[in-house]
Amino acid sequence: MKIAVIGAGAMGTLFGGKLAMAGNEVTMIDVVPAVLDAINGHGILLEDETGKHKIDVKAKKAEDMTEKVDLALLFTKTLYSRSALETANNFIGPDTYILTLQNGLGNIELISEFFDFDHILAGVTNYASDLHAPGDISSQGSGYVKVMTANGKLNEEIIAVNQVLLDAGFNSEITEDVFVAIWEKVAFNAAINSTTAICYVPCGGVGGVEEGRFLAEQIARETAMTANAHGVKASAEAIIASLENTYTEHADHFTSMAQDVRRRRKTEVSFINGGIVKKAKEKGLEVPYTEAVYCLLRVIEETYDQQVFTD
Repeated sequence: MKIAVIGAGAMGTLFGGKLAMAGNEVTMIDVVPAVLDAINGHGILLEDETGKHKIDVKAKKAEDMTEKVDLALLFTKTLYSRSALETANNFIGPDTYILTLQNGLGNIELISEFFDFDHILAGVTNYASDLHAPGDISSQGSGYVKVMTANGKLNEEIIAVNQVLLDAGFNSEITEDVFVAIWEKVAFNAAINSTTAICYVPCGGVGGVEEGRFLAEQIARETAMTANAHGVKASAEAIIASLENTYTEHADHFTSMAQDVRRRRKTEVSFINGGIVKKAKEKGLEVPYTEAVYCLLRVIEETYDQQVFTD
C-alpha cells in the first residue's frame, strides 16, 4: 500500500517505520528540515522488543510530493492538523483514505472540512513511543489499535487498512463502536498525560503516589460521565483499568505531553482536557478536576519564558 504519514513525531515515526518494514511504500511528511534530513540520511531507527532496526524511508515536505497515495495517516498534533491538511493536495486524491489516530476531541470534524466523510477512518491506539532524536525512537510493551470508518459502515477499505496494520505487527482490530474507544482514550490521556506533564514525571511516578492515582481516577470518571451524557457508553472502570496497567507496563514512559513541557512546546491540552471541559459545559456538567488540570497546564505552556527552573 502507498502510504503518507503526516507528522514525523514519536507516534508517526513508529507507525511509519513498522509499516515500511512490512513492505509498504511509506513517505514521512513533515515541515522541519532537521527531521527530513535525519530520516533521509539514516532512515528510521527503531528499537523495540525484537531488537534494533534501521528502516529505509523517504521523508518530504507536502509540497514536494508528486504522487497520490492510497492512505494518509494523520499524526500531527491536533493544533497543527488544519495547516497540515491545507498543504496535502499534492498527495491526496479522490480515492485516498485518511486515518486519524490522534489524541483529543474534534479530529473527525476538522478532517471532514477537507475530506469526503466517507473517506475518513478513525480510531485510537495506546502504543507508546519515545522520540530520542529526529527519526530515532524506541517503543516497548504491548498495545492496541482500534479502527472503523467515521460513518460507521463496514467496507473493504477499512478491512484492508486493518490488515495492513496487522501485517506491520500492530495489534489492530475493527471496532464498530469506535467512538467509545475514542472517548476512553481521551479520558486516559486527560488523566495520565496532563498529570505527568504538570508533575514532570513518567507514568509510574503518578501511579506511585496515592494522590496521583486519585487525581487520575477522578479525571477518568468525569470524562466517562461527559461521554455518557453525549450518548457514548464509555466506561470509567475500563479507563481506570488502563491507567493501572500503564503505571506498571509503561512505568518509565514520558507521555507526549510531558515531553512537550520538557521541550517547552505547546501541548494538546486544549483538545484533550479542554475538549472534555467544552463537551461537559454543552450538557451543563461540571468537571472540576479535569478543568483545574487544564487551567494549570495552560498557565505552564503560556509562561515558559517566565519559569525559574529548567532541566
